[in-house]
Amino acid sequence: MKHQTITYLVTIILAIFSSTITIHAQDGIYYTGTTLSNVNYHDGQLPLAVGVHNIQVLRANREHPALGGGVSWTYNHAPMLAYWNHQFYLEYLSDPVGESVPPGRTLLLTSKDGYRWSNPVIIFPQYRVPDGTTKPDSKIVAKHLWAVMHQRMGFYVSKSHRLLVLGFYGICLGPKDHPNDGNGIGRVVREVFPNGKFGPIYFIRYNHGFSQKNTTYPFYTQSKDQGFVDACNELLSKPLMMQQWNEEADRNDPLIPLKLDFKAFDYYHLPNGNVVGLWKCAVTSISKDNGRTWLTHPQRAQGFVNGNAKIWGQRTSDGRYSTVYNPSSFYRWPLAISTSNDGLNYNDMYLVHGDLTPMRYGGNFKNPGPQYVRGIIEGNGTPPDGDEWVTYSMNKEDIWVSRIPVPVTDRATAQANDDFNNFHSIAEMTQWNIYSPLWAPVSIEKRADGRRWLTLQDWDPFDYAKAERVIPTSKKLTAEFTIVPGQNNKGELDIEFENKTGQPCIRLIFDKDKLFKAQTGPHYSTLAHYQGGEVFHIELALDATTNSYTMVVNGKKISTHLFFNPVASVSRIVFRTGELPIEPTPDSPAFRYTDLPHAGSTAPKAVFYIKNLKTVSLDDDSHAAVLKADEFKHFVDFFNSMENENITLAISNAQSWDWMKKNIPLFECPQYTMEQMYYYRWWTYRKHIEKTPVGYAITEFLVPRHYADKYNLISCALGHHIYEGRWLRDRQYVDDDIHVWYRGNDGKPMKKLRNYSSWATDAIYNKYLVDGDTTFLLNMYPDLKANYAAWESDHRLHSGLFWQSDVQDGMEESISGGRRKHYARPTINSYMYGNAKALSEIAALDDNQTDARFYQLKADTLKSLVQNLLWNKDSLFFETLRKPGEMAQVREEIGFLPWYFNLPDKNKGYDAAWKQITNPRGFYAPFGITTAEQRNPEFRTHGVGNCEWDGAVWPFATSQTLTAMENLINNYPQTEMNDSIYFARLEQYVECQSYRGRPYIGEYLDQRTGYWLKGDQERSRYYNHSTFNDLIITGLVGLRPRPDNTIEINPLLPKHQWNWFCLDNVLYHGKNLTIVWDKTGGKYELGKGLMLFINGHKVASRPDLGKLTYTMK
Repeated sequence: MKHQTITYLVTIILAIFSSTITIHAQDGIYYTGTTLSNVNYHDGQLPLAVGVHNIQVLRANREHPALGGGVSWTYNHAPMLAYWNHQFYLEYLSDPVGESVPPGRTLLLTSKDGYRWSNPVIIFPQYRVPDGTTKPDSKIVAKHLWAVMHQRMGFYVSKSHRLLVLGFYGICLGPKDHPNDGNGIGRVVREVFPNGKFGPIYFIRYNHGFSQKNTTYPFYTQSKDQGFVDACNELLSKPLMMQQWNEEADRNDPLIPLKLDFKAFDYYHLPNGNVVGLWKCAVTSISKDNGRTWLTHPQRAQGFVNGNAKIWGQRTSDGRYSTVYNPSSFYRWPLAISTSNDGLNYNDMYLVHGDLTPMRYGGNFKNPGPQYVRGIIEGNGTPPDGDEWVTYSMNKEDIWVSRIPVPVTDRATAQANDDFNNFHSIAEMTQWNIYSPLWAPVSIEKRADGRRWLTLQDWDPFDYAKAERVIPTSKKLTAEFTIVPGQNNKGELDIEFENKTGQPCIRLIFDKDKLFKAQTGPHYSTLAHYQGGEVFHIELALDATTNSYTMVVNGKKISTHLFFNPVASVSRIVFRTGELPIEPTPDSPAFRYTDLPHAGSTAPKAVFYIKNLKTVSLDDDSHAAVLKADEFKHFVDFFNSMENENITLAISNAQSWDWMKKNIPLFECPQYTMEQMYYYRWWTYRKHIEKTPVGYAITEFLVPRHYADKYNLISCALGHHIYEGRWLRDRQYVDDDIHVWYRGNDGKPMKKLRNYSSWATDAIYNKYLVDGDTTFLLNMYPDLKANYAAWESDHRLHSGLFWQSDVQDGMEESISGGRRKHYARPTINSYMYGNAKALSEIAALDDNQTDARFYQLKADTLKSLVQNLLWNKDSLFFETLRKPGEMAQVREEIGFLPWYFNLPDKNKGYDAAWKQITNPRGFYAPFGITTAEQRNPEFRTHGVGNCEWDGAVWPFATSQTLTAMENLINNYPQTEMNDSIYFARLEQYVECQSYRGRPYIGEYLDQRTGYWLKGDQERSRYYNHSTFNDLIITGLVGLRPRPDNTIEINPLLPKHQWNWFCLDNVLYHGKNLTIVWDKTGGKYELGKGLMLFINGHKVASRPDLGKLTYTMK
């Protein structure tokens, strides 16, 4: 509000640099973001803060006061807010024409909801300056002079919940004089009562030369209301309150803690009790004693651009922080918001208000733009919606409020699918940005058809109504909406499709000449002649890659049009009742003293109704709510560059990224190696997809193997292939693979399907837990039953256990077994238990209770046999049984497999086996989980290079063990394993997948050195014999597949490990899931904590890491 801007800026700079106190960047706020505002555009080309509602509460009108809230003064400025007694209070000061030109007064408005406001009432009236008053060094003497008002503090809510409203009577002896030079009359106060009435006006603080003897109002201590006096005394005792009085107070006032020429003070507290102070021009410092002293001389906030205007700061309801300000060195547009996790480091910038209506009334020092922003200072109330409310003046003549949703974000997570009949007021439209002047209101109105429509009215010759929808950024998009223009001879409706910075590529117009038209460069193409009340259903399909769009209007196809302004993508759809103004520009005069013609007149009223808006992205990653696939393309570019592609199956390296964009869940985390490995494993999985004459199949080796089945297929890792591949969006790849294995041999199973032990039936059922495809699962049921019966027919021992040789387990040269030894191993018996359980569940889905009981009995029998016969009570481990009563007497990694299928009973002591995971004499080694315990004399004694399972690390087993560990942690009451151990082993798994400095997955590796034991052999490269991404999804992120409609998430991430991660684009039970962990809320700006989104909509959250469940309706 200070008018001598240049003088003040020079004063600030000199004050800062003349200080002898060392200045540190951390002693206040600072901006580290890369976004800057472009002053050549009123909106600065800033991304929108999603869901901001800008509501005009006062529109100045000198000619027709009744149309301007009953007041005719046109300098209206310095608004301030409070929320008390369940309503908003807004105070602003006013002069007849220009700043600091008397008389002055202060007015008050109220609102229950922030959208509908009362007319202003005078809270502090005009006040006569005593004749003869002068100022030091001034030759002017007051005669018949009125005071002007100037205050930086408007409200105070006391501990006894009394609302005080404050003002200050200053003196301006001429148009260039200052009302805040310490030579005013004094500060006044009165109480606002809950019934809306006001108490008497009192002075609470005099300036020098004034007292009860020469002022009209009594001193506050004269009040007979002791509660009022106590509230005033409480206010006077608080340094942070007094600091707000600095500008107007006597220059030596002992109540003011920091007596320097810094203006427009506001503040907020940090969690450690420190106070962040903010002054005009983004000057900042920190106090450790609630404002009594400040650590450093206040300084310009490093990185902030805020040359000559106020800055507002506060802690938001999500525990983060915001600053709202004009991000320009000299101009007061646009109004922007920046956010911070810690209240010091601000690193983003979003648009709050970027619509500049022309200044209608000229006047002294009236700057154009939204300015002097103020919110609700600590202690002055909290609106129940948890959003941030701010107020400001536009052009120093109109008063606005903005509701800024918390968390503050520029990110839309879901495409528009809005039927306005579902809204009762615009307050419910939290995904829409609303610009609603008093004479161009945006509202929800019921029409004659009984439905509620979004309604844009406009009778303002200088302004417009606007409703704007931010959508996920899309290159290819369809949109449909229905519009009814209420007339065809007045008004205008512009419909624009814009990019993230507000640059339009398509502009459709209903004009006042009865034409519905599209802009085509400098010209317009007429699409239709329209009538008032006519319904227009409009469908568009736009493609930013070709800069073109097609349109269907009421069923009639319109020829393809080019964008009139090319953009790379579309992020906003705008409905606006008028063109954007050009003025002011950076070259416009700083001030104007003349009025616009007909400044107080209205225009003919026009109205436009919008029924709905629906958008659909056609991008490959359109189902992702938060992450954009192209942000991860660099990984694939690097992977492709690592090799000369000598073997190509169905999807080449050149096609790999396009395939991944369409198919894989997206994952982002702060640990580069983890993130890189996630995409590497999808890239390598893709390499193994081949197209056979009977459908897609998934190989284990890329090079041909003589012992493979047709199409070079090997069934050993089939279960891994299904578990990993179940997360692909296109189910055909895994569905085909299953069909090939079970029906690809002229309708029969592949000949070598049972050459290896397999948990494929369990895997197929667990695939169903992800995709919910009952039809596919039940169709496979006969094949799976037949397969189980075949195993029973030739691999069953007299004991009831199953036997297998280690090589047919895929685990040759083991300590416990042999290539021709028919032993009861934990592997096949765990697999067959899992398969039996799966068959029971599948039968129940088919309502075949007979089969369900039949297979459940088989599972129960195996459970009992495994626990009674394979559990070694001495070693406390599941071991291989060589013959009745003879254990192999060696702990091997396969002893963890029972938990892969949740086989062991709870609370029976079996979890003691897991002690061996962290034991260096057990399975812990520098480069992974060993396949045999290291204390055993036969550990690593079977040679090297022949696929030995006598201790070396095999990813096949590592992924099984980590899956088993997930189940143990999630499903068992135990203390042996926790998220820290899981993460450490998963991290170790990542670290070992490297060879010659590049990502690598092969057969097996040395546990001490990490050397891949077949690393230089072609056969080992890209070995598809394990899972990794399934572990990321179900373990680390913790999405636990279930058969019901409950989504369960339990991240196995240690509490202090990462501050954020996101898993996106997950197709689960036919829904698109997004799981976000954002400890501070600052990474994704969607809220704090662990969050679940379904189809882009947040449905559940918790503030910390832990189990989160949500039942889909």
